Amino acid sequence: MGKKTKLSIVAFVIFVIGGIIMFSLNQKRAQTEAQQIRHEQERMVKYIASNYADIKKVEFTEIDYNNMTGTYDFDATVNNKIEVRFVLRGLNGQIYMNELSSYNSGHQLIKRKEVVANPDISYIKIIYKEK
Repeated sequence: MGKKTKLSIVAFVIFVIGGIIMFSLNQKRAQTEAQQIRHEQERMVKYIASNYADIKKVEFTEIDYNNMTGTYDFDATVNNKIEVRFVLRGLNGQIYMNELSSYNSGHQLIKRKEVVANPDISYIKIIYKEK
């Protein structure tokens, strides 16, 4: 075997090992991001349960990330009839929420008189959306 052949084999092996490592790191990053997205959806459900009454179901329908602003937009349907949009200033960031009234046919969320500090969301059906 010539010197060029040996170098080619060594280079090929290095490329294969590098590819495996990169693939593994990318898989872990994607898995971590998926866990963070699910955690954020739970935080949003806690937010809506803290501030609004009679929440029975929250179905997340869309997730968008804005590279320019660093914000995440989560669209959701509450109780099968009220469309809302959550905006997060980055993962684990401040949560903002708007009712999309033009989609809600007159239905509105009922604002609580007092914010519930640590709401129990175990009774709320959550349908998660994966990115």
